[in-house]
Amino acid sequence: MKENIEALEGLKDKLCNWKCYDETELQILMNEFEKFPRKEFSLNYTPIFTNNILIENIVEIGKVFHSNQKISINVISSLGYIVCRYMPNPSSEIFNLFVEATKDKKVNYYVSLNISSFPHFSTWEDKWEYLLSMPLISPKKKSIVNFHREVKKLLSSNEHIPSDILKKIIETLKSQISSNELSEYSKVDYLKTISLLEQKEV
Repeated sequence: MKENIEALEGLKDKLCNWKCYDETELQILMNEFEKFPRKEFSLNYTPIFTNNILIENIVEIGKVFHSNQKISINVISSLGYIVCRYMPNPSSEIFNLFVEATKDKKVNYYVSLNISSFPHFSTWEDKWEYLLSMPLISPKKKSIVNFHREVKKLLSSNEHIPSDILKKIIETLKSQISSNELSEYSKVDYLKTISLLEQKEV
């Protein structure tokens, strides 16, 4: 763990001084950094991942290099897992970066993994439209799993789901069952979710 913390501290220092590096070097640094928040949760990492200066610099990197998909993917993935695991009150600036990244088809999948962890997501005007679009995000096999997970999170939160959205969610899940791409275990899981959604229709 000590070696990991030292490596992460080194990456933090470099990313806080990212203007000293060219785009190729920065791409490598972001690739190395992204592994830490994604792979595992550790309280030992909290002081680093909640460092405002580091987060502000990563957001700035995301803005400056938005056209570099490799950097964008690692910026969004890193920030997504940091928000999900370490930062319950992220800034609107980070959320806006995620919203902007939904426009890039290759980056959007990484947005979809953790965007609902933001408090801002619940009041986002495009929330329901985005949720319904999730199964269509490439890679679709992974995205339908992510969509189902998000639907289950909604059910567990008891949040009100508009009736038209409810119908479309049910249709999407039923369509997935009909596709014969699910294991028997997954079919049972999907049917259980559909049953809970249908109870909300009554």
